[in-house]
Amino acid sequence: MRIVKALKEKPVHALASAIFIFLLPSLIQRLSTSLAFEIWFKTFFEKPLSGTLYLMLSLLFGAFISLYFYNRNKCIDCKKKDISAGFGGATLGFVLGICPACISFIAFLLPLSATILLTTYAPVFTLLSILALGFSIHKLGGFKK
Repeated sequence: MRIVKALKEKPVHALASAIFIFLLPSLIQRLSTSLAFEIWFKTFFEKPLSGTLYLMLSLLFGAFISLYFYNRNKCIDCKKKDISAGFGGATLGFVLGICPACISFIAFLLPLSATILLTTYAPVFTLLSILALGFSIHKLGGFKK
């Protein structure tokens, strides 16, 4: 499969982007409190479903970035619009997955009811993000041989 080749050839891209996405919520929350890292990791372990889904999202995002750079250099049978559509899907997945974790940041932009909705259904939004990233990888031909 092309995704496996991409991960073998571009492991640094995958690892760096997965770590960055994983730590991004705590970095954003750091703008509002100096205890952001402690709060983020405590919340991560107190809600194992959300934590597991978010870890999966981070790893899948890393795989997508690796595939993106692999396709950019070696893609023989893919079209440029497939790459941009896949990157758009990954961006959508990133936004849907991060927003529930960044409540303190987005609370200034959204009404209270929207903030409560995002908090309550955070695992559902993260699962939708995972599906969007999976579709993006499919669109980029990651599951082709």
